[in-house]
Amino acid sequence: MSKDIGGRVVFKLYTKHTMKVNETVFEHLRFTLKMALHMSVSSFLLVLHGFTGGLFEMPDKFNICAMAKKLCEAKANRLSRQEGGESEKNT
Repeated sequence: MSKDIGGRVVFKLYTKHTMKVNETVFEHLRFTLKMALHMSVSSFLLVLHGFTGGLFEMPDKFNICAMAKKLCEAKANRLSRQEGGESEKNT
């Protein structure tokens, strides 16, 4: 019985978060998988660049500045969706 209560608490916390960011569970999963894949490729290329030095240059799409920009844009998009969702709820 305590297992069931714990599961409900975890599910409630998870859905509370996805509601806060105005996403369904699957939209949130898609977003996180997409970001994780991009970050994994970027990390691999960064390590490759570290080992090869000047022989391998980082593609602009995956360099550190591009990664930071992508994360900031994703956060801004999520914040604007949150605001949009809140205004829809208020009408």
